[in-house]
Amino acid sequence: MPSSESSVGDLFAHLPAPRVRAQRGWRVARSRSGWPALLSGWIDNQAELAAELGLAGASVDAATLYAEAVERWGARADARIIGSYCAVTCLPDGRVRLARSPWGGKSLLYHDDGAALLVCSIARPLFAAGLEKRLRPGEIDALVSMRLPDDRAGLFEGIWQVPHGAVVTLSPGRAEIDRWYDPQALGPVRLRRDADYVEAANALLRDAVGHALGAAQNPAMTLSGGLDSSMVCAEALAQLAPGKRLKSFTFHPLAEWDGAVPAHKFGDDRPLVEQFARMHPGLDPQFVDNRGIAFDDRAAQVFAACDAGYPARVLGSLFHGIYDAAARAQCDWLLTAECGNLTFSNGAPWAAAEFFRSLRWSQLWQLLGAVPADPRPMWRRIAAQGLMPQLPARLRAAIRAAVHRGDQLADRYANPFLRADSRLGELRREAAIQRNIMTVDRDESRAAYIAENYHAMSLGGEVIHGYEQVFGIRLRDVTAYRPLIEFCLSVPTDQLVRDGESRWLARRMAQGRMPEAQRRNRLYGEHNADWHARLTPRLGELRREAERLADHPQLAEVIDIGALRAALDDWPATTPANPVLADRLRFHLPAVLYIGRFLDFETGRNPQ
Repeated sequence: MPSSESSVGDLFAHLPAPRVRAQRGWRVARSRSGWPALLSGWIDNQAELAAELGLAGASVDAATLYAEAVERWGARADARIIGSYCAVTCLPDGRVRLARSPWGGKSLLYHDDGAALLVCSIARPLFAAGLEKRLRPGEIDALVSMRLPDDRAGLFEGIWQVPHGAVVTLSPGRAEIDRWYDPQALGPVRLRRDADYVEAANALLRDAVGHALGAAQNPAMTLSGGLDSSMVCAEALAQLAPGKRLKSFTFHPLAEWDGAVPAHKFGDDRPLVEQFARMHPGLDPQFVDNRGIAFDDRAAQVFAACDAGYPARVLGSLFHGIYDAAARAQCDWLLTAECGNLTFSNGAPWAAAEFFRSLRWSQLWQLLGAVPADPRPMWRRIAAQGLMPQLPARLRAAIRAAVHRGDQLADRYANPFLRADSRLGELRREAAIQRNIMTVDRDESRAAYIAENYHAMSLGGEVIHGYEQVFGIRLRDVTAYRPLIEFCLSVPTDQLVRDGESRWLARRMAQGRMPEAQRRNRLYGEHNADWHARLTPRLGELRREAERLADHPQLAEVIDIGALRAALDDWPATTPANPVLADRLRFHLPAVLYIGRFLDFETGRNPQ
């Protein structure tokens, strides 16, 4: 949209003003004074806001309500709004106000060169409007090194992202950024009794589920055998109208799976889900094995839909069979619980370090002693999880490199296929102190944990738009409800872990809602357990793809092609028990190939 001489608000002048009678077709939302606004997503506290703004009883859509809120409250409008959204508002003085809600608000990208302003949730319309498509070199490096990129820079030159929890106000040639939301400013929550925390968390979960169900006609639920999605599902079933049923969708391993899984995890959710379904007769569970679906399933369609190819999405294919099944069942909303581990099911990974610092030795001993399948002696566990997080990051990395020299654990989370002599080699060597998609859950402190998770949730939102286009469904993470996140990140650590019991808040909330074997299960789900069975039949194809990277214009100088060849040539006959090798083959190797495909798609390269 041009933004040179005239007011941006004038661009909407040709659109019809709001009338009492409904009109066919789309029209821009406006406040009562005429401020135009666009909004993607949803507002959860819409009724409360409408009452405050004098609109109670009126039929007001979210975008109109947002325009009214910005006109009334200005810079503090977003702080009063609860939801998951991005929004564009044209101000009377000609400036344009772009906003995203905190904790993963809908993506919002823009291009502003002083003469023209283009804004969209995905990049494709910006290119269709005439912007030249050029990948930003720094973002290519972030993809390959698997670091978490800057939350403002987009993947392409000339395109910027609005950070979540921020407002960007644009005038010709100038951008003012107000990061109004500070996740570190959350005050502590202290209640009188242990039971009060459970009651408060249940109330917030009840609100989150109620808002999600209120937007759906035929909702469905992604359901695992863990605590998170089961809790959301149980609450959804409790809120459904009498006689109404809820569909759930669960993926499980292929029949060819060799049954191998890390000792602290379980690989098949189906038995636990079936037990849960017997306890909840209003549930219609459906199971898919994702046969024919691997890390690159419909990659080209997703790239075309959203122009994004983040390496973490190689694991997102696990949900493709579920999306297909939900679409076939004509479900309009598919509910998830992806932020469960950030909220009521939080295992407080910082707890050991906190107990060590505060001299709570009994709690530290019980916590580390209860970790399933940890072969290390107790002194080693305390040193690794209690003492080490107290040290500076570089010193921790040096100690880890010295202790684990030879077993490759020191750089387990780095991309092992980076060339050590390339410009990215240093990032591989310093993986322990870099932001990395494999190391989001920081264990040194609650503040570090919050910072890393908040940063990660700002990124990659355009992929959700891509999935919704490709699969024809709408996705909603019920646990990404801002009041629930803020409450659970503010409660005392000993409400999350106590006396050796991990995820203590969730286990108390789950009483009576799921079978006891599931509620007390200490194992975590390994949702990609059958990766070896999926990839082994494709070794020839994977080798050919790896060879094509040898002369790749962006990757040849940073990817160690020899290491890729060796990994494929030495492919194990069964799922490897070594966690370092398993990570390299199930995630890092497919991720490199996925990045190569994405770069080829975006640059138009057609390798033979």
